[in-house]
Amino acid sequence: MAIQDEFRALDTVEGFAVEGGQRAPRTLELGEEGIRIAGGPLVTWRSARLQKDEADDAMLVLGRGQVLGSTDPRFLRALEGAAGNELDRELSRLQGLPTGWKGAGVIGCLAFFGVTGWITMSVPGCYRAAVDKTVDSIGFETDETLGEAAQGSIDEQMNLGPELEDEEVLAALEAMVERLAPHFDGTDHPADQVNWRIRVVESETPNAFALPGGYITVLTKLIEDADSPDMVAGVLAHEMAHVVQRHGLKRMANTVGIYAGTLLIFGDAGGLVGIAGQLGSILTTKFYDREQESEADRFGTEAMIRSGLDAVALGRFFQLLKEEYGEALPPNLNWLSTHPGHDSRTAAIEALIDDVHAEEGVPRSRPLRIRWNDIRRRVGAKDKAD
Repeated sequence: MAIQDEFRALDTVEGFAVEGGQRAPRTLELGEEGIRIAGGPLVTWRSARLQKDEADDAMLVLGRGQVLGSTDPRFLRALEGAAGNELDRELSRLQGLPTGWKGAGVIGCLAFFGVTGWITMSVPGCYRAAVDKTVDSIGFETDETLGEAAQGSIDEQMNLGPELEDEEVLAALEAMVERLAPHFDGTDHPADQVNWRIRVVESETPNAFALPGGYITVLTKLIEDADSPDMVAGVLAHEMAHVVQRHGLKRMANTVGIYAGTLLIFGDAGGLVGIAGQLGSILTTKFYDREQESEADRFGTEAMIRSGLDAVALGRFFQLLKEEYGEALPPNLNWLSTHPGHDSRTAAIEALIDDVHAEEGVPRSRPLRIRWNDIRRRVGAKDKAD
């Protein structure tokens, strides 16, 4: 019952429910937990079985005494997008289904992984490992296409305010990114070869996020709450690290399901655009795992130090957040969500700083030449003492 109360639809498809042996037209809602008739009981992905009706190629979802289905060719794609890896085993039994995703090409792509398509689709762990390794072999233009497709849908899904058109605020953020970019070392993609695109959006949440390909969004509350430009630069460094380590593409390919994921990692731009409506939800609700967050911490902190910026400022910003929110963060603070807490995060960053100083020495401090209180005032903040 709790699952149903918390249900949030990611997609809807016109279909039917089998009632008394007859198909009754119904609107089907698909969410992260499962599928249901609008307002009806939930069939969880974990308990669902898939079946094909040979008479008209309808896709059927069976579970909990219910049979739901649809003849809409978009239905299988919607199932993959909402269920992610939960339906991999079921999809493996139906590998001959027409999905609208160039199925024959999928099998060829799977062979590229060096394992059979049957094993890859049946063992999600193997698939995820293959995705992560294969992403490194494809062009960064795939990330850019994915980020561009997601940008169009993400504002509405995150309930963001209007974009702030202020050249001075944008120039300050661009100066931070320009300072940081040459100082990422050993990343999967060079940060100084990314076409970084920055925007500022009005919001009451202190947040920033980066989409694949270098699309960065900074929310005004983040600028308001930060005592110094280095605090915001620390957040940007962390998000830039996610981009150059290609975490967004890996997360996307591992979330949308085996068929779509395989096409995504091989740069099927048409497929990316085709599921653009789902990208925003996946990229803002499917948080990075701890390994990816640790990588972003490490590369971001190293870039801050080599840039001559105050890497400890990000730790101080966590303390400000702790004072305002406590340990219970707002749910859409995705750049903090998988970490244990502010104190632990601050300690980890300080340890990283000590390690870099021990290996590379302490670089000369080069503060950003930004009149920070002026920037904060431009987004509606009250003055803080310099």
